Amino acid sequence: MVLRLKIKRQKDAEQAYYQSFEIPYEEGMTLLTALQKIKEDFDPSLSFRHFCRAGICGTCTLMVNGFPRLACKEQILPYALFNEELTIEPLKNFAVLKDLVVDKERIIKKQKDLGLWIKERSKHLPINPELSKKIEKSADCILCLACQSYCPQVLEEDYAGPLFFAKIYRLYEDPREEEKPLRIKQAVREGKLYHCLSCNKCNLVCPKEVEPATLIRELMQVMDVGS
Repeated sequence: MVLRLKIKRQKDAEQAYYQSFEIPYEEGMTLLTALQKIKEDFDPSLSFRHFCRAGICGTCTLMVNGFPRLACKEQILPYALFNEELTIEPLKNFAVLKDLVVDKERIIKKQKDLGLWIKERSKHLPINPELSKKIEKSADCILCLACQSYCPQVLEEDYAGPLFFAKIYRLYEDPREEEKPLRIKQAVREGKLYHCLSCNKCNLVCPKEVEPATLIRELMQVMDVGS
């Protein structure tokens, strides 16, 4: 069997184009291994991100036929079986650095601006199993950016996006957070929580089932009660 890939190529701000490849299918092949084979055997200039063998890191997320997927988890046997050509593109809503590599600096900056980490009032404060399970979803986010790339509202510059509100929910629920009321209100205000469209697209694409849209709605309820 042969796998057919049509990959969007782009260098800096130059005109983008699509390049087609045909590679022999190998048992158990994922999209990531297919891209690695192209780079090794066909075109060493192809650029993409991955940081594998360290658990699920979220680094290799790409648009596959218009849908964000983790390349390391995307099995390509069905596409090879039906001789379907796969269109591979960089994540949407991000500036392209080269080929399938996008600029993530604004995500890092936004996390710093919103202070999305726990400021512990006590390192020894216990978290019971019930609460641990409640915050498990928000803690499971791997920063793959699938939700950010599929969210139509992030095109509005002021809206932080689903990724950040999933993190903010963790601050709200975690009892170790020492400045909870102040930090939550500030992050919600600066991130424009109420600009969410409630379209659930972020829930649909999250590979870890964090369900950012669900957490956003819970945050809205909390803010409405507390206001």
